[in-house]
Amino acid sequence: MKEFTGYWTFFCNPKRWIIDDFLSRGEKYDYLTVTDGHKDLFRKGQLGVVRVTHDRRTKEQLKGKEKLKRGIYAVVEILDEASLREEPEPSFGNENSSRKERYRVRVKFIKNLLNNPISIGSPIFEGENYDKHLIEGFQAATMPLKSETFKAIMQEIENFESFDFNKENFDSKKVIEEISQKYADAAPEVKERLSKAIERGKIAEKYKEITGFKCQICEALGKNPFVFRKRDGQLFIEVHHIIPVSNQQRGSLGVNNLINVCPNHHRQLHYGNVTLKKNDQEELELVIDNQTITIKKTNP
Repeated sequence: MKEFTGYWTFFCNPKRWIIDDFLSRGEKYDYLTVTDGHKDLFRKGQLGVVRVTHDRRTKEQLKGKEKLKRGIYAVVEILDEASLREEPEPSFGNENSSRKERYRVRVKFIKNLLNNPISIGSPIFEGENYDKHLIEGFQAATMPLKSETFKAIMQEIENFESFDFNKENFDSKKVIEEISQKYADAAPEVKERLSKAIERGKIAEKYKEITGFKCQICEALGKNPFVFRKRDGQLFIEVHHIIPVSNQQRGSLGVNNLINVCPNHHRQLHYGNVTLKKNDQEELELVIDNQTITIKKTNP
């Protein structure tokens, strides 16, 4: 089997699933069929594209519409693991489609490309971005998609509408840990957005409060740990994920991976000469410009 990447190609036969009708209605959610051999690999927060194969619909089935050209017509986010499920009533499918149970995943359509699909012949798929099964097609419902290819697709799409975590409260350590577990195998793009949402959420504000709105690195160095006061009188401080979420390491989204820092140290942690030596439940140990500092953990 092709190497698992966390990105997926969902192959769509317009004769079985009338995707142009579905997308023209602006529908956001659906269940997509997956290949049986892939059923155990799907996780919340993974991403995929819907790739239309040859459109072999008859004139009667097209009802005056043009046939779809081969290409990518949508970007989707996987919302759950795969489960056995009967095909829904075919409001967007051919009335002759099979209704038998198949493994399917619930997805959210986060980008509708019906009016501007990406052609399979696009030059963005050349070189390292070439994905054999995406370009040449495959007789199956799903196939892992190369991460380089997915990133090329994202760069091609203007104003990419990504993932909305605004409805999450992030108001307790338990909630964050539960969400972090759900998104443990999510794509990097989803984790990055989730980490920013956590940094802006209630738990981050609570973390700032219990640590006294101090830069924990400045404090460990014996320097003034306070930055400045905002117009509302509250002290300003930033929250940082110690292990970068982009590293895809489990636990990186959790509360124990947070630290308060001033803007200068925040940039230094991202771009400076910094080595992480220890990061457990009790303390954090960093080497910054060859100086070792230890910070005691404080959990909200």
